[in-house]
Amino acid sequence: MEIKWLPYIPTYIALCEEKSIAGAANRLGCSNAHASRQLRQLEDILSVQLIQRTTRQFNLTHDGINFYKQVKSLFEKAENINESLCDTDQIAGKLRVAASASFGSLILTEPLAELSRRYPELDIEVIFTEKPLDLIESGFDVAFYLTETPPEGYVGHFLRARYCKPFAHKRYIEEHGGISHPTELVKYRHILYRNTEFTLDKWTFTSENAKEAVKVKLQSAFSVNLVGAMVDAMMCGTGVAMLDEFALSKLSTSQRKNLVQLLPQWQTDPILPLYILYPKREHLPKRTKLLVEYFKEHLQSV
Repeated sequence: MEIKWLPYIPTYIALCEEKSIAGAANRLGCSNAHASRQLRQLEDILSVQLIQRTTRQFNLTHDGINFYKQVKSLFEKAENINESLCDTDQIAGKLRVAASASFGSLILTEPLAELSRRYPELDIEVIFTEKPLDLIESGFDVAFYLTETPPEGYVGHFLRARYCKPFAHKRYIEEHGGISHPTELVKYRHILYRNTEFTLDKWTFTSENAKEAVKVKLQSAFSVNLVGAMVDAMMCGTGVAMLDEFALSKLSTSQRKNLVQLLPQWQTDPILPLYILYPKREHLPKRTKLLVEYFKEHLQSV
């Protein structure tokens, strides 16, 4: 028999003990709206009002108190069972991973496949997307995202920064000539990364001896929201693209020979650091710990 209200119990216990939507949301690492929606759905399933709430009051009803006492006992027993399972040495179960499509499709597939080979009892599901996700609400264990500000409610491990440089196919440079200063980038067509949140068109170049810093705004001739597509367009001779070594990692040796790095004596500031994120939890499953440590070691050595 399916017990539909079971998934809502952690939220309900947090609401009862924190005595506010905001307190429960902070404890669970989710949004206020998610906590409120969980309570509403639980009451709909049970057809019982559990909490009497107004703008100033937050009180359990008689039914709500009785329900809390029962599910609290049930949940404590379930946690004991869960902890005993987590204490075993077996690495098994489902791992749901969300990742930036631009980064993840280039870098994550092979190491995740290797992890799956090493631990055949793991069931790994990977979703590549450029849209930020609520990991808790969407049911993900871990996420890999390029971000300046890891969201609240998550543990974020910095993996590495991205240092971009201007690259072009040598055929394009032969046709349009070389340059020696960042201000000369205006003479080229540019392939830009653009998504619904931002466009990477403003760059600061610093000379190797740090004696000069130049700000440049690149004019778009071709823009996409996937780094892999930027690389493809660049290799077709469309123009110049600001890329880091992650983006070029899948090019063959012969393709790299046709690549020209412009302004090698100039550096750019690091952008969109790469983080591995997972929801804050008191007891993290061993399979999640394994994946986090595996990629902390793997990606910092790439």
